[in-house]
Amino acid sequence: MVRFTQRLYNLFLHKDRSFARVVYGITGYMPYDVEVYKLSFRHSSMVKDPRQSAMQCNERLEYLGDSVLGTIVADFLYHKYPMRQEGFLTETRSKIVSRQSLNDIAEKLGFEGLLEYNRKGTTLNRSMYGNTLEAFIGALYVDRGYRATRRFILRRIVRAHLSLDDIIERNENYKSQLMEYAQRNRLTPVLFQVIGEKGNGRQREFTVRCIIDGKELGTGVHIKKKLAEQEAARESLLLLNVNIWQAQSPS
Repeated sequence: MVRFTQRLYNLFLHKDRSFARVVYGITGYMPYDVEVYKLSFRHSSMVKDPRQSAMQCNERLEYLGDSVLGTIVADFLYHKYPMRQEGFLTETRSKIVSRQSLNDIAEKLGFEGLLEYNRKGTTLNRSMYGNTLEAFIGALYVDRGYRATRRFILRRIVRAHLSLDDIIERNENYKSQLMEYAQRNRLTPVLFQVIGEKGNGRQREFTVRCIIDGKELGTGVHIKKKLAEQEAARESLLLLNVNIWQAQSPS
């Protein structure tokens, strides 16, 4: 009864009732604790005092959501494919929870307009969307528990925005695809050049540019250099009009 009353309050009387309705639209659940969802959209660049970082940004929720998402997807695949081996299950789960996949889903859910970050001191990159989705999942888990979180992930992420057949056939090693393309077309070796590096710790960012035949193609930004290279390779493939979802054997 108390929690039902809280939901009604959040829907009609809470000062952030419009935000509560946004959460309801995304999850199908009216939140009990509006503040935990607001925190999930707050990037670490908004924290002024590092000593308060744990309670003022979404990093802890991101950590929790990452674990919950991985567990639920693993359980789903385990039961959906009872005859498939561990390697297949691991690879498929990795594709579903990949940064690129989560970035795309977060954009489709409208997270771009909800993300709160320091616009003066931080460059927006797509990985922030996926990180925020993980934090949002963490918030849902804290607020509504495992059952509601599982239902949200399976119904509103896996079934609504993903094609398992396409994911299984997908090769997300963009660097490998790009190098194969360059070799087939007798181009000079693919080069990845770090053209920018800023911040430190979890806020550190690498900007990487891809160069083929002396021409500058795609760029990628990520907190991990290898993933920045993957993003640069992906953008380069798109610029070269290569079908990045074609089925290939990862090298």
